[in-house]
Amino acid sequence: MTDTPELKEETPKLISKEEYIQDIKTRWKILAKEFGAFIVDVKKLIDFVKPYIVKAVDKTKEVYSQIKAKFKKKA
Repeated sequence: MTDTPELKEETPKLISKEEYIQDIKTRWKILAKEFGAFIVDVKKLIDFVKPYIVKAVDKTKEVYSQIKAKFKKKA
């Protein structure tokens, strides 16, 4: 059986408390910016899809009314 050398874990470089706080602030700014861009994109999607949804709902109501009228005539 062959001996495998032990893998030594490298100790990660620790940052100071001030660096950590600055890192958190930077990450928060990035998150806020990205989330704002996401909201803008969702609004654009809604504006794009809304006419199609309204058209589908109107068509569904129209077809439903026609079917309902046919059943009333037969009764």
